[in-house]
Amino acid sequence: MKRDFTKVTEKGVLNCELQKQPIHLLELFGGIGAPRRALENCIAEHVKAANPDKNKRELRALSSDAIKSIDYVEVLPFAVQAYNQMFDLSNKPQDIRLWNMNVDILVHGSPCQDFSREGKNDINTGRSILYERTLQILDPNPEDGRPELTRQPKVVIWENVPNMAYSHPEVLANYLQTMEKYGYTNTFCGSKKYVDKGGYVSPRSIMVDHMIDASEYGIPQARERFFCVSILNDIADKNGIFTMPEPVAPEKRFTLKQFLDLTADMDAKETQFSETELSITKKVGDQWFVKQAVKGDFGAGVGYVPIKEFQRIDLAFPNSQNRRGRVGDYASTLTTSPRQGVLIDGKFRMFTAKEKLRLMGFRDDDYDKMVKAGLTEAQIAKLAGNSICVPVLEHIFTQVFAQYPEIAENINGKAAADKVAA
Repeated sequence: MKRDFTKVTEKGVLNCELQKQPIHLLELFGGIGAPRRALENCIAEHVKAANPDKNKRELRALSSDAIKSIDYVEVLPFAVQAYNQMFDLSNKPQDIRLWNMNVDILVHGSPCQDFSREGKNDINTGRSILYERTLQILDPNPEDGRPELTRQPKVVIWENVPNMAYSHPEVLANYLQTMEKYGYTNTFCGSKKYVDKGGYVSPRSIMVDHMIDASEYGIPQARERFFCVSILNDIADKNGIFTMPEPVAPEKRFTLKQFLDLTADMDAKETQFSETELSITKKVGDQWFVKQAVKGDFGAGVGYVPIKEFQRIDLAFPNSQNRRGRVGDYASTLTTSPRQGVLIDGKFRMFTAKEKLRLMGFRDDDYDKMVKAGLTEAQIAKLAGNSICVPVLEHIFTQVFAQYPEIAENINGKAAADKVAA
């Protein structure tokens, strides 16, 4: 019989049930650590409630200690460089009685380029088939009899582009059916279009009829993404099927202006639009306009729409005859090289790398740490466009802890479990 060392007492050390036990996180296709940053932010609220006398720096340290990254897997060298600078990776004291490599939460944002409308869409040879590698890692009963994980994660979260579900329902069906076979109940984003194409649903795979848009969760960026949240059956059967988080009330959402760096150099080389891009803009008196695929005349000729200060302007594909939505109150979806920016004091500039990180929910000190690590503005901007939006993950984690409090009950020790779960 395997001995339970958590019952062993040790002189001068707290009993195991009274010790803080961090949530074990596994980040696959980890980027710059959006899952870890979101989990830290989410846990910070619990930590703050349990430690009202701590300052901001101390609370961040405590939040960081409440998470143990089992591993972080990312192939892009400068993404790893950024991650290593952003997070405290130093060793800390650990109790051997509690040590284990069991994963509580696994998050994977497998490559989406081949699923994207703007990608190669060759799902047979492209990187997007790597979601199947995640399924291999999760397999509790592989053919060789040696699971890659010591225990099945309680929660698995998959993020991808909406087109994966819309145009490749067979991929999503494979994922959902495999997760069901592994013993999970899935809640995933879909649509009537997905169902009409014969998309898979079942009592263990429940579809919500919408994607998750970052603009509804406190970030002024119109960024729709597919999410699937899978909960182990024994947990889901006890506490119910996972419910996607409710959007933030409109009056509590931020404006684009609040995310802009108004001290940024308007003439910086890396934030300038090209002459070709600016050729579809026009100034009439004090009012700027941009040309797009509309029929009306709003004061500068047919097809030109007005631009207000601090609005987003998207000048990608300036020669397109069908491009719409070039102006808006929110940023368009950030890609690895977006051609969008703002109008400030009568001048146009693209978003800075710092602003792009802000629009993905990262902090300014994350940007400062990336710069300190030697990353260029272009590299930081690319990493932002490749990331998962942090506040969206925060809301998902918050909902997970609200529905399944046992997942987070020990992050402040058993004595504080009720407060953490509240």
